[in-house]
Amino acid sequence: MPLAHPLAVVLIAISVWWLSTGLVLALVYRSNTARRSLVLMAVMTLVGAGGFGLMLYGAAQQTVLGSYAGFFGALLIWAWHEAAFLSGLVTGRRSQCPVGLIGFARFKAAWQAVRDHEIAILITVLLLWFALSDAANLYGLAAFGLLWVMRISAKMLIFLGAPHAVSELMPSGITHLKRHFRTDRTTPLFPILLAAATGVFAILVIGAARSSADHDVVGHTLLATFMALAIIEHLILVLPVSDTALWRWAMARKDKRKPAQRRPSDRVTAIQGALPATPRASWGAVAHDTIGKRKD
Repeated sequence: MPLAHPLAVVLIAISVWWLSTGLVLALVYRSNTARRSLVLMAVMTLVGAGGFGLMLYGAAQQTVLGSYAGFFGALLIWAWHEAAFLSGLVTGRRSQCPVGLIGFARFKAAWQAVRDHEIAILITVLLLWFALSDAANLYGLAAFGLLWVMRISAKMLIFLGAPHAVSELMPSGITHLKRHFRTDRTTPLFPILLAAATGVFAILVIGAARSSADHDVVGHTLLATFMALAIIEHLILVLPVSDTALWRWAMARKDKRKPAQRRPSDRVTAIQGALPATPRASWGAVAHDTIGKRKD
């Protein structure tokens, strides 16, 4: 099957999403000391630099390989951000949400908890835009933008209300963020976010179907596949299903034995509000922080 075949593209995209999410989780779980965390980020910095190189190469090539290179280069850069966030090295104020906060005060506390990470992603987006916006192949840049927008969408969902935002996949470096989650209800904004994401997915599928050049077919299909995965991740946030089985192999042995810790969906949790730190949010979720119910 040629690499430009839509089915091959979908299978490759899903495989890379699953494997890359698991590898980042595995590395973070095993970086449980300050020294290991620094080593992790040194390695991930090299990975991110390699991803930028792939994006530069892909942006100059209107070929199937160019579309793949740009897209997966964007994922490598995203992996750097996910590792920095999930390990707790680049987040924000490391404190739990004070009990009783509502309205803007609660939003301010939530923002302060992830401020550094969000600013880091914004700076990356701006740098990539200035470096690649005039290039011939923009699928890598579009991929990073998609991951960024869907991660913001996931964070809004968790902040406003997602019953199953807490996941046993959440690494210890960000468990303090759970107090910011709101798990007593599903926000009325959820159908709007889902409809918007579905609309973008439909546009990307139509774009792939109408494309005549192979590199356009590959680029649109990659983006459509990741948009579909982001939609699934949003659904997992509100539906009583678990994503733990997908990445249990990535968890440290002692973490595998821990029972899932769900926050009860009663009125007591009405004081909680949101920010994702999971693979789902990460690619997803992105995402992730993106690209789990829910690590962030």
